[in-house]
Amino acid sequence: MAARFSVRIGEWYSIVIYPVVSGFLSYAASWIPFSLEEIVVAGAVLLLVFIIVNGIRKKIGFVKVLFQACEFLLWIYVWFYIGWGCNYYRESIYTRLGVERQAYDESVFKDFITDYADSLNSTYEALPNDLFYVGYDCFEDHVKDAFAALPPSAGLSVPRQWQHPKRLLFNGLYSSVGVMGFVGPFFCETQLNNDLMPAQFHFVYVHEYSHLLGVSSEDEANFWAYTICTRSDEPVLRYAGYYGLLPYVLANAFRVLPEEDYRQFVSTINPAVIKMYNAQREYWNSRYSKTLGRLQSVVYDAFLKGNKVTSGTASYLEVIDMVISFGVLSK
Repeated sequence: MAARFSVRIGEWYSIVIYPVVSGFLSYAASWIPFSLEEIVVAGAVLLLVFIIVNGIRKKIGFVKVLFQACEFLLWIYVWFYIGWGCNYYRESIYTRLGVERQAYDESVFKDFITDYADSLNSTYEALPNDLFYVGYDCFEDHVKDAFAALPPSAGLSVPRQWQHPKRLLFNGLYSSVGVMGFVGPFFCETQLNNDLMPAQFHFVYVHEYSHLLGVSSEDEANFWAYTICTRSDEPVLRYAGYYGLLPYVLANAFRVLPEEDYRQFVSTINPAVIKMYNAQREYWNSRYSKTLGRLQSVVYDAFLKGNKVTSGTASYLEVIDMVISFGVLSK
């Protein structure tokens, strides 16, 4: 509660407390190849059911059963916020790095998408014959080195050599709701969807790893994924950075540009890239459950807004504001 109402305390947690907690939890979980987060959540649900059923069976009274259930849920709540959740209340990246957020300017936005399309096309044309192959160990080391080289003002934790993505036990469920990956707050693990397409893997990996290093907002996680990948010397990673940003560029352009201008912009993108993007959408649509997906979206949107992310799930799109404000395109 102190962090929720004081950004200084939230930032203190992220800078002082979280690196120690996340280092300890992720190390303790590093010996297990699968996701302990899923075990914790499934076990918590079963234990909650047991508390309620056992209370009813022993006839200890509704109020006492309710108290026991609430006490159990509150301890889970405590674990969540100490383990990771207080990162929601830290200072924004704009404040930490002393950059002013730029107001929308149509001419600036059009210049941005023009340069973006050129960079996307050129990095696609520079892809090697084996396309998205990059040795996993080499890629992971590259990402961790890039994060470690960021200035202290970025406010991120130090990458640890034992932090690796975990296998998911209920992978089909995540694909059915469109979840590409996530960071668990209970053991500070990164989890990546096993169904990720090769062109998506690198961007999603860096996005989720930035969460593990203390990034709470989705737009900032997208920003670091874009920045780390596009600043790489590896052609595959550079393309992955631009390609990973494509859904957010298209969504923002569709929202603010006249229809004719939007169509003109899309026509400047290499048709092979558009074909790849459309195939990716069809791939995920074939796995998506509208009922479960909408439910997950509503719950997650409410969760984000309840943790001071005022734009909710729409915050994913705000990465474009961040890229323009920091002027990182083509640097």
